[in-house]
Amino acid sequence: MDKGGPQLRDAYRPNRRVRLASDVATLCAVAILFGLLGTAMTWWERSALFDLASNDLQVVKMGTGYLAGPLAILVALPLVFGRARQVALQRWYKRRLVGAALLWVAGIVVLLVKVTGLDGYTIEAGTYVTGGLLAIGLAATLAMWPAGLVEVKVDRAGLVREGAEPSTSA
Repeated sequence: MDKGGPQLRDAYRPNRRVRLASDVATLCAVAILFGLLGTAMTWWERSALFDLASNDLQVVKMGTGYLAGPLAILVALPLVFGRARQVALQRWYKRRLVGAALLWVAGIVVLLVKVTGLDGYTIEAGTYVTGGLLAIGLAATLAMWPAGLVEVKVDRAGLVREGAEPSTSA
């Protein structure tokens, strides 16, 4: 590359699978975040949608201290929005996916540990909703893996450079 030419970076051209998976994973993280905020709003009341478990005396809710999890997932997920001409930079892409997947798994483990340690409690809808969102978010994050995506070269403005040879990623 000559000194006067533009600096090109490697990027993936996301296909429909990756764009849809990104949207689903982001929506799952946002839904969990709203669920945690809903838990805070209904802290002193019974609300089946936000309660994890209950008995005659007590309700178990996911504490507001768990807000960091969905926020960390949103930060870790690579930014891939549903626009057809968008690209995703290769640098850190796979590491961010692995990090987000580990955060989803950690959320599942935290939920299971919290709920399985409760004897004499009835499991409420909040457990199933949260567990479902965590599982769907994990699956969507794994579906974002760049297998089969076209590799392109982009300039600093994010425009695909036509002179660069595209190749396919394995």
